Amino acid sequence: MITVHGLLGAPTLELRVAAATADWVVGGRRHLDALSVEQDRRITLGALRPAIARISDIAEDQIVLVVASGDPLYFGAVRALREAGHEPEVVTAPSSIATAFAAVALPWDDAVVVSAHGRPLAVAANLARAHPKVAVFTSADNGIRELAALLADLPRWYVLAERLGEPDQCVRVLDSARALSTEPAEPNVVLVLAEPPESCDPPWSGTIAGRETRRRPDVCAAAAVAFARLLPEPGELLAASGSLAEEVAALARWCGAAVVPGPAPDGLAPDVILTDNPLALDANRPRAVVLTTTPPERLPAGYRWTSEHVGGHHLTTGVGP
Repeated sequence: MITVHGLLGAPTLELRVAAATADWVVGGRRHLDALSVEQDRRITLGALRPAIARISDIAEDQIVLVVASGDPLYFGAVRALREAGHEPEVVTAPSSIATAFAAVALPWDDAVVVSAHGRPLAVAANLARAHPKVAVFTSADNGIRELAALLADLPRWYVLAERLGEPDQCVRVLDSARALSTEPAEPNVVLVLAEPPESCDPPWSGTIAGRETRRRPDVCAAAAVAFARLLPEPGELLAASGSLAEEVAALARWCGAAVVPGPAPDGLAPDVILTDNPLALDANRPRAVVLTTTPPERLPAGYRWTSEHVGGHHLTTGVGP
């Protein structure tokens, strides 16, 4: 039998009893230490997949307790266990994201939530460009400083929620400059906001959790054709230059993608002039490029380019893998 038990802060008496009576206890080192689990009953989590492989080899009549941070049903271990064919029982706990929003009394039913834990940070940064309220599950390598660096050209506020539920819990509201230089305590989650958390939220219908679908922007035919050529997805980065850049940017934001607009100096490839932030260039190459001016003689490699005239505009689009 497998039970997944969420944990945020000090272990409950129920969890301590479960850990003391289980044949095997799976969790991070700090959780296992807090529960005083003996070495011969531990399966210490690093990567999740190897731990699940070990769990699959354990006899079905043995009791396995998996200790997971926060709500194990939300970016947690339960999905991976179910994919491996297990049917665990679940005892949940508050999500660290919900707890972070609660700490600043900010509703989060209209937030976009993304995980950068073991995943590329660029998607989280692009979503923060496109949306005013984004929550990020961070890691030691993909944290608030790296996020702030990728968003250095954009006014944003950051809520850094450190060691939630622990006696030394700390929740700080930082501007972009302080977010770049802060030394976060692990573990933490980060909220990226277009306005300080004390600002009033705009009206929201509350019909479906997640960002409210906005009305499609009114754009000219050439911008619509460029958008159709690119077909961006939420979290992707586009680049646009020329007279239609702002209209393409409006369509990108409407679908949840990010766009870096700006004029293209003569002779410079568009993927070289997207931003002054070198970290963003290294970590986040645009998947698609649209030029609505005369293109440079040498277009950058790695894109499939098309060129056409639409509505009086010379439209050049490039789509990457």
